[in-house]
Amino acid sequence: MRNRLLIFAVVVLGAYAVGTRARTRESVAHQLVRLWNDPKARRRRERARRRVERRISRVISDVRS
Repeated sequence: MRNRLLIFAVVVLGAYAVGTRARTRESVAHQLVRLWNDPKARRRRERARRRVERRISRVISDVRS
């Protein structure tokens, strides 16, 4: 029983230590700016914009015909 309690205490302390290290010290606004300027995110937004433009042009051409 004592060994289990000791193992449990070690696991809890380890989880606490990992959790406190994982917390970010950046502001939310700074995180958003960093994510917005991320090259992968820019490529994803560009691809999504092109897809939307293609779909809109198809819909417009279908409506006109």
